[in-house]
Order: sequence, then C-alpha cells, then structure tokens
Amino acid sequence: MAGRMAGEDISLNKHNNMKLIIGLIFTCIGYTVAGQDTTALLLSKEREMFSAVCNGDKPAAEKLFAPDYVTINADGRMQSRVETMNEFGKFKGSTFRLSDQQIRRYGLTAIITGKAQFYIKSIQVAAVHYTEIWVAGANGWQFAGWQGTMTGGPSWYPIIGTAVLVVLIFAVWNWIRKKIAGKKSL
Repeated sequence: MAGRMAGEDISLNKHNNMKLIIGLIFTCIGYTVAGQDTTALLLSKEREMFSAVCNGDKPAAEKLFAPDYVTINADGRMQSRVETMNEFGKFKGSTFRLSDQQIRRYGLTAIITGKAQFYIKSIQVAAVHYTEIWVAGANGWQFAGWQGTMTGGPSWYPIIGTAVLVVLIFAVWNWIRKKIAGKKSL
C-alpha cells in the first residue's frame, strides 16, 4: 500500500482523519457564523450588554460576559469577570447613547469601537471612546473585553464650574461686606 509506513496502525490513521474532519467542520461552522451578517447581531448583542449594565441586570450580564472577560475601565482600573460581577449594579438607573461604532471581524473574534455617552436623569455624566472584544463560541457571541477612555467632561461642565465660582465670589463678597459693616458699627 503506497503512502503508508510499514506497521502503521490503520485505526489510528482513521482516528486522526476523523479528528481532522471534525476540526474542519467546526472551523467551517465557525466561519459561517462569523461570515453571516453578524454586524446586526453584534450591534444587538452590544446594546443588550449596555442595557444589562445600565439596568443592573446581573443575570443577563452573566450570560453575555465570557468566562475570561477582562476590563480596563476609563478610571484606569483593570478587573476580571469575577471582580466586575462583584461590583455589578453600580450603573443601575443610567441610560446610554452609542455612536461612531465600527465592527471588525477576524474569524470568530470581533472588535467593536465607538463612543458611548452615559446619562442619569437625562443629564450626561460621562462620555467614553471604547474598544470591545467579542468572541463566538458554543454559547454564541460573548463579551470578552472592554477598554474605555474618557473623552472629557460633557459640554455643560464649564457652565457648572462658572456658576460655582460666581456663588463663591458672591459669598466671599457678602462675608467681606459684613466684616466691614461690623467694624463701622464699633
């Protein structure tokens, strides 16, 4: 038999061929999932993730977040999935608006970049540029990584700063007036 080494175990060869075929099938299935119009699916998963975070829906987040999830937050803290879930719910009650999203797929991995604005009672409290990592596996697309960078304060922050400064100046001016008025009455 040409192509076979003397003494080669045919059953081992068949076993290796079966592993190769199963591997190829899994790869093809994976690429089919990744090759479908996953843009809409990933954007939907992303919204689902942001909704879970902003609604404090920990059970939903536990399904979406991959076991090896890692985050580097806009405040510079790096956390594992366990650490993130231990603090889950701190953004409950906030809302979000996403923009400038771009999705790049690399086989069973997708990277989403964009801008997120967060609000509490319709008041913007933060804006970040972000990078997300999503991976396709047995449980579908899962959220595997996050990195956020603050883009600066909302545009109305200087107005608040100016208002606080005016109030402080007015308070100091009134205090000085009272001190001067008190000295005149002596």
